[in-house]
Amino acid sequence: MPTKHASLVDPEFTAITQVHTALRNLDPGAQVRVIEYVADKLGVLGQLGMSTGERRAREPEPADRSAESAEKRQPTEPPSGSADDDGINSVALKWMKRSGLAVQSLTSLFSFGDDIDLIATTVPGKSKTQRVHSVLLLKGVAAYLASGVPRVTHEQLKETALHYDAFDGPNFAAHIRSFAPEISGTKQSGYTLTPRGLSAATELIKSIVNKPA
Repeated sequence: MPTKHASLVDPEFTAITQVHTALRNLDPGAQVRVIEYVADKLGVLGQLGMSTGERRAREPEPADRSAESAEKRQPTEPPSGSADDDGINSVALKWMKRSGLAVQSLTSLFSFGDDIDLIATTVPGKSKTQRVHSVLLLKGVAAYLASGVPRVTHEQLKETALHYDAFDGPNFAAHIRSFAPEISGTKQSGYTLTPRGLSAATELIKSIVNKPA
């Protein structure tokens, strides 16, 4: 039986997480081969553009690349109708719509525009363990809104935990380990919200924005 949070999890995000996990330890050449093989099996290879061999055949010679780079540096107008006025990634926009969240309701939690980040005055939690959990979920969502990937580095988490009086030095690592079902990753690679973590973050945000004044 699906959980009550199942409808809040974006299937596209779940697929991205699973594909990233499967490919991240392969070398770049193998990653490309796997992606193209699966795309071919699904009948969507044409939507990815040219095959690897065709791309290599059409790559400009070194003498042409400087001109190509200069062209790419020229400012371009954003595509018409793109939902980037608030700096929100299209993947996160889908999650917001599925979760019934509007930008206006999130402005007390996150800054929007060129730099999306957590700006809440306080975070929920009576203990440091509870507060660092809130920080982890909310920082993950801030990154999700900005990039489409809910990942926060160890240093970002530590710095933000200090700001919200959620950092407990001797127990910080143990706190992070206790959140394992909701995050993946390590101190070195950073922490990424799992689908369960994104569901927990969604519920946390709703509890904050819907809290009576």
